Amino acid sequence: MDSFVSLFREHEDALVVAWVDEVYAERRTDLPALLSYRQLVDSVPDVLEELARLLDERAAGREIEEAARLLRSHAQVRFQQGCLIDEVARELMLLRRVLTEFLWREGVRVMEGDLWELRDAVRRTDAFLDELIAQAIVVYAASVRPPVRTRTPSWPPARNRRAEPAAGER
Repeated sequence: MDSFVSLFREHEDALVVAWVDEVYAERRTDLPALLSYRQLVDSVPDVLEELARLLDERAAGREIEEAARLLRSHAQVRFQQGCLIDEVARELMLLRRVLTEFLWREGVRVMEGDLWELRDAVRRTDAFLDELIAQAIVVYAASVRPPVRTRTPSWPPARNRRAEPAAGER
């Protein structure tokens, strides 16, 4: 049996080009105008490599979540580059589309014709991209949240404050 790592490495350039074509054709984002080609594709090889590893290991939910958390830097970089959150979500949705088509076309070889296993690989891919989108939401929410003023300079409040008198002790 071949591995997803070798399959993704063999087709990395084609996957990146297919994804870039989708991004450039997408009218609901300004990513091509905001980012150079290099900035646009910079993180895609890392995403592909991590996904291939997860697929080869038949990773479960927690491992998929952790892998997406480790790739949180993609969303952080996009935020710093001035991309909108919906544009980041859309680019990941487009990547999902490209990867799903690729897996159904080429993944049969890795799965040796086992369509149930291939369906599970597509499901893991969807879960991984869902987690990447969730990480983008977390990054943007944490980055744009206005600071909240409080009378207490730190939280939790200090415990050594004088206790309020109980009722009837005044």
